[in-house]
Amino acid sequence: MRDGLRLAPAIFRFLGQDVIRTRRIYFSVLLGSVAGVQMLLALRAPEPGLEGLATIHMLTLWIVAAPLCRSWLDEDVRLGYAAFWLQKPLTTFEFYLAWLLALVGWSIVAAATLSLACLPAFASAAGSPWEIAGVLLGTGWIPTLLVVLSFCGSALGARNSGLFAYGVLFAGFATPGFADAVWLGPAYDILELILPPSWAALEAVRLLRAGSVGAALLELQPIVLYTIACASLALLLALNTPVRLSRAE
Repeated sequence: MRDGLRLAPAIFRFLGQDVIRTRRIYFSVLLGSVAGVQMLLALRAPEPGLEGLATIHMLTLWIVAAPLCRSWLDEDVRLGYAAFWLQKPLTTFEFYLAWLLALVGWSIVAAATLSLACLPAFASAAGSPWEIAGVLLGTGWIPTLLVVLSFCGSALGARNSGLFAYGVLFAGFATPGFADAVWLGPAYDILELILPPSWAALEAVRLLRAGSVGAALLELQPIVLYTIACASLALLLALNTPVRLSRAE
């Protein structure tokens, strides 16, 4: 595991060149456009504007994470890259641990950069720092979970793991609504187990706006545990990469 941790910064730099730098115009236009639109909305409607700004912010987090949600592990197998990576003096677990850590690192950078770009608009529309913190904390986990879900979907063999990640997260948000509209019976318990506990973020936002920081952080605990569980499953499935590579050949 130590070698995997040491390799993570190198893969972080590689992803910066391969994903971020090659799409710098895409990210610049996206961040500039969102920040500008949010500032205009905040100045035009300062009282009711925060809810609308929060919705735009959440949707943009889904978009900004998209370039990182590639089928990395599946591409390694189908295109034969794994035959090169696994010649290095690293175990399969260490290599993909480093890759996953680098992806998570870039997802955090993306969320933090978007939050800083939108902060002036939030400050103009919000009446309290707690409301701003509620929006940022209640939505900032989305890119990281999407990246982890995409990596997990890739480890499961999904050709389009990005679509898999977005579908699972959307279903997590929609599950409570399905439960209210349709009687799911025992199936609802199964869905709660395998889908993201997105409802926890909504409760965390409510508590943080009320100034209950400790309670809000506790409400986010299910999301953190779910993310760790998906990452662990992805790394466990990644151990099967040599076998998948031999079959592909």
